[in-house]
Parts: sequence; C-alpha cells; structure tokens
Amino acid sequence: MAGTRGWWRRNALALVAVAVLLPATVVGAAWWGWKHAYPDSGMPLWPVTPGVSGTVDLKGATWGPVKAKVITDTTGLDMPAGATLIGVTVEVTPHEDKGPDCYAPELVEQSTGRSWQSVRGELGLSWSTDEPEGCVPTLEGEKAEPYQLVLPYVVPEDAEGPFWVDIDPGQAESKFVRFPIDP
Repeated sequence: MAGTRGWWRRNALALVAVAVLLPATVVGAAWWGWKHAYPDSGMPLWPVTPGVSGTVDLKGATWGPVKAKVITDTTGLDMPAGATLIGVTVEVTPHEDKGPDCYAPELVEQSTGRSWQSVRGELGLSWSTDEPEGCVPTLEGEKAEPYQLVLPYVVPEDAEGPFWVDIDPGQAESKFVRFPIDP
C-alpha cells in the first residue's frame, strides 16, 4: 500500500486553494457591494477635525475657523419656549475655480448624539446671499470666492455642550468635516 495516499494528501493543493480563495471571494463581494451601494467609498464615516490652525482642508476648500455663541437676545425672532439659540459661523475658502458642495451642516450634541439642522427661516429670518446656510454653488463662468456659513440652531434647554458641527462635503472619500464647539 505504499502507492496509496490518503484523501487529505491527494486534495491538499485544492484545499489550500479553497482556504485562500473563499475568504478573498467573500471580501471582494462585500467590497463590490459597498462600492456600488455608496459611491465614492460610501457614507460620511470618518470625521476630519481641525488642527492647531482651527481649519480643515478637504474637498478643494479650507473649512474654518469656526465661531459659536449662545444668542440670548432673541427679540423679534420666532423662538419656541424652552429653547436656546446657538449661532455658528464657519469660514469656507475654496482652493479651485469651482467651490465645494455640501449637505446641510448639522449641530450634534456630543454626549447623546442628538442633532439639529439650521433654522433660519423658521426663526423668521430672511434668507441672505451674504449669510448662506449651505455651500454656495459656483455658476458657469464664475470663480469661487471665500464666504462664511451663518448657521442658527435652536436646541432644547436640556441640551448640554460640547457640540460638534458636522459638514459633509459629499463625495469626499467617506470623510466629513467635524468642528468641536462649546458655546
């Protein structure tokens, strides 16, 4: 019986191939599904926080510095009872002829994850091109200029800082801008 080999030895090469190719197939299929479900590497997953300068370079622009303040004089504004108004400004300096796009910036409470959208219209404030709430689009034939996002957030009185201001510039390889603030 010297010429007879066991099943494991006869199929050793095939078993090694399966052990290597099966995990590679699973990983490849998962990556392919992710890539097509979330183009450009997916949803915003990884925050990019400012360095010492207080700014972040992402998606063809410098974001920041950011300023935040609790606004106590709400005379003339349509404020709900039991709420606090937080004003946030973010400098945006485009590096290219076309400015960056972005989704509506959110204010996020760090301790709970609760989030709020900017509410200029709901407060009774008129929309202004000088004080945009979202990224300013660059029209054909125009060159992008630096501007400042002006973001009023109404939060419940029980909301406690610190907060984050999250700005998703979209299609930024799953990265988004995150500024920590504590007004």
